[in-house]
Amino acid sequence: MVRVDKTLKEMMEEKPSSRWDPGYWEPKYDQVLSQISKTYKIDPLRELLSIPIIAPDHVRASKGEYIGKKYSCEYRTLKDLLFTGLNYANINYCSDNAFQRLIRSQLQVGDILFAGSGIGAIGRVGFVDKVSKKSCVGDLFIIREPKINNYYLYIFLLSLFGQAQIEKIYHGIQSAKISTPEIAEIKIVLIPNKVQKHIEIEYKKMASHHDKAMEAKAKGSDTGYKKNIEIAEAMLKDLIAKTETVIRGEQEDII
Repeated sequence: MVRVDKTLKEMMEEKPSSRWDPGYWEPKYDQVLSQISKTYKIDPLRELLSIPIIAPDHVRASKGEYIGKKYSCEYRTLKDLLFTGLNYANINYCSDNAFQRLIRSQLQVGDILFAGSGIGAIGRVGFVDKVSKKSCVGDLFIIREPKINNYYLYIFLLSLFGQAQIEKIYHGIQSAKISTPEIAEIKIVLIPNKVQKHIEIEYKKMASHHDKAMEAKAKGSDTGYKKNIEIAEAMLKDLIAKTETVIRGEQEDII
């Protein structure tokens, strides 16, 4: 049914913003960010980087590069970003010529992997807590050697305050992707170093269950996988929630 009591112009003037306009989303996300305690300093991510964000690339068949189990270089992509950590149970590999071209993305312990494209995928992150001798990354940004605790930065990006900023960037735009400069402008709340260290300690406790889950999955043990992944998910959700209470100023620490 077409309504005839109002013209399109009148309707737009009455309610000029729609869910397709970036302006529609801004109040929602700004309301989230307004919850941040005024006692903390806030810096854009770019000011907390020791080296620039490493932009994504991928294995290119046009260059004679290949993906397959017969190769020796781990090839990490979006599918490896599980909620509680990287997928160590089912790893892709790529040819050596691909590794040599993508060698700048050789993973280091402490790297944060960031998905910047794909519907439903933007803002997914992964923390690298173990590496192989040869590895490279496709379709993911790499945040490396931040000036703050990288475990805290990872949890912050997973938190409501990190995700709200990421969603604000890409809602209302035509393409499902965000750029390096946009990621670099994400505002990071600088909670005390002591609390950041406590977050690292709690994250490592959670990660031990993630690792057990991956080991069980690789061995085909559904029971062992399910048991440990559920524990890891509960622990990570709890850690994120506790971190958010500190950011809001409701608690001084997570412990």
